[in-house]
Amino acid sequence: MFGFVLLTELRLSRLKKFCIPTLLLFVFSCRTIPELTHSNIVDSLPPESNLIMKIAVTGNEALVETMMLRFGIAPRDFSNLAERMEHLAIGLELDSSPEGRRAPRIPFHIAAIGNWPVALFGRLLGEGWVRSGHNRWLSPTGLEIMLISGRELILSSGKLDSMLARTETASRNMELASVNLPAENADLAFWMTDPDLIHKLLHPVPVRDFTGAVIVDLLGGALSKAGSDAYSLDMFIHLSNPRFAESLALAMRVGFASQISETFDFLSYEFLLGLEIKERSSEVIVSHNSIPIVLLEDFLSFDFGLGIERFDSGN
Repeated sequence: MFGFVLLTELRLSRLKKFCIPTLLLFVFSCRTIPELTHSNIVDSLPPESNLIMKIAVTGNEALVETMMLRFGIAPRDFSNLAERMEHLAIGLELDSSPEGRRAPRIPFHIAAIGNWPVALFGRLLGEGWVRSGHNRWLSPTGLEIMLISGRELILSSGKLDSMLARTETASRNMELASVNLPAENADLAFWMTDPDLIHKLLHPVPVRDFTGAVIVDLLGGALSKAGSDAYSLDMFIHLSNPRFAESLALAMRVGFASQISETFDFLSYEFLLGLEIKERSSEVIVSHNSIPIVLLEDFLSFDFGLGIERFDSGN
């Protein structure tokens, strides 16, 4: 009897040694925040962002670097983070006022999916960053970053809590969802949600009628690899009323190529001939089968008068 009790206690002791750590691991590994994916990553960005981009980083590093330089970020400033990124979403709050004043700093927000060491993450940020909470760090200029997990991070100049709340509640940006954009398999997708900002980017596109009422309320585009050094483009101009689609498409077919060639003088005649413009329901779609990456780099480096000096990061 004594032997049986002793054997039972030994078995229970071994069971506890196995079960308790396993139970603790299960409890602490449970997460209450929905997982960020390539599909929903833009939904974490603050709704105040009026220029939004989603990028599949792997295979598009040259394009990512060009964009970072265009918007005032030196790649070396975020090299330790960027080299581990797989998917990236950027939200900018750009000034679209008619005065066209140039803002010294542009609020920006980032959500990213990648592979970062949780225990050593603080070391990747470099000097000046201080821990501000659980897996949160603050820069001397107010830029804040949070590592949600070893696979997800969010970064913001002033709206990190808003981004975290949107991530926790799985909030959706319904404005972006209203455009039938093939963003899921795109290498780069972008949206502009401010009509006046759209007009600054593409001046030949009228965004208001003669009364000042909005005609174009959103622009979205998808770039997909077309060979090793080119991308295809599908750009969707979303209209507030479907009845404007046919007339806008016709006006763009007649005058868009000549007007845009005057604005962007680096675009060749052959490139402009390759543009296809068509209407569908409440959208006008502009497509091109093959845009060389050098043209994209020229386009991104063009001064659109968007008021961009540098990101609000102090870098």
